Amino acid sequence: MAKLKIKLTRNLRRSIMRGHPWVYREAITPPPGRVERAQLCQVTEAKGDLGWAIYDPHGPLSLRILSTEKTPPTPAFFEKRFARALELRKSVRSNETNSFRLFNGEGDLLPGLVCDVYDRIAVVQFDGQGPGEFWDREHVAKWLLANLGCETVIEKNRRNSERATELISGKASATEVVIKENGVLFKVNLEKGQKTGFFLDQRDNRQYVRQSSGGKSVLNLFSYSGGFSVYAGLGGAKKVASLDVSQGAIALAEENWALNGLEPAKHEGLCVDVFEYLNGEAEKWDHIIVDPPSMSHSENQRETAKAKYVEVFAAAAKRVNGRGELSVSSCSSHITFDDFFEIIDESLSLARRTGQILRVSGQGPDHPFPHAGHELRYLKFVHIALD
Repeated sequence: MAKLKIKLTRNLRRSIMRGHPWVYREAITPPPGRVERAQLCQVTEAKGDLGWAIYDPHGPLSLRILSTEKTPPTPAFFEKRFARALELRKSVRSNETNSFRLFNGEGDLLPGLVCDVYDRIAVVQFDGQGPGEFWDREHVAKWLLANLGCETVIEKNRRNSERATELISGKASATEVVIKENGVLFKVNLEKGQKTGFFLDQRDNRQYVRQSSGGKSVLNLFSYSGGFSVYAGLGGAKKVASLDVSQGAIALAEENWALNGLEPAKHEGLCVDVFEYLNGEAEKWDHIIVDPPSMSHSENQRETAKAKYVEVFAAAAKRVNGRGELSVSSCSSHITFDDFFEIIDESLSLARRTGQILRVSGQGPDHPFPHAGHELRYLKFVHIALD
């Protein structure tokens, strides 16, 4: 039984029972004394006990709901959830795809716990200090080694650290690995790469771009390691350019292009600022893909982020050929789908273009979110045929 009890000061019973995973600091009575580390707590309110949660003393998100059962969660309880998460990935895992997200935090009823699999390496990550203190790394790693067929489990720190990755269990491994996604090969740097190494959440959208790239010129803005570029090339694009401000990203994009046996003359890597390129060059393209890094890390930055998205999307739309295509994306959870459609409307208006939306999508099925927590549906991807 948890020693810590946290009482709600607001009537959130219905929300919690429906499956919403979060309770913020202003909705609880602070525990007596000083709690220095995140820990299991029992959640109560005026009508009685509600369930169990991770109490996090470090930030505004105080409770991450674990269960509404009467008895506290045990290691066996969590192992059942690990197994359920693995079962839900059956549609993703195959001989053609050996990399995927296994644990997606609250989306898999495992609050704050993330695990991405890159072939035989599992990369664990925690969403903040509290989950990092709560979850038992050794227990998680032991289950992964026993049930996943992986050989190595490492932790990747979310923020800057002297040690970006650290071995938890299994064999020591190189920080670079070649993965397979829909039969496409990518070199991934687990230590220096974005997120846990690669943007696995865009897998289905990359495949869509592959299917619609035949005979087109394609410009991939904020290209990172060239994911969309390689898929476009494999889809028969006549010309592809990857543009990113990082020389290392461009070098990796070119390496991934070659790794898939694509013709070098059909790909160009451009190390330049996206805004400088769009405002300075006159070349137009049949399809421009705009997948920028998150422009909003908090609700306070939301309006500023919307203005930045409008600026870059409008500039890109002006560079699309007549009857060409524009694909735009956002990975910010603070930008809703409604926000995103408003951004698209404003962008096309500024560019003096109109269009037809051909596809609206988000993260792949290995990135589930709770039906009662739509704020965790963070990824937006929209493909538009312009006039």
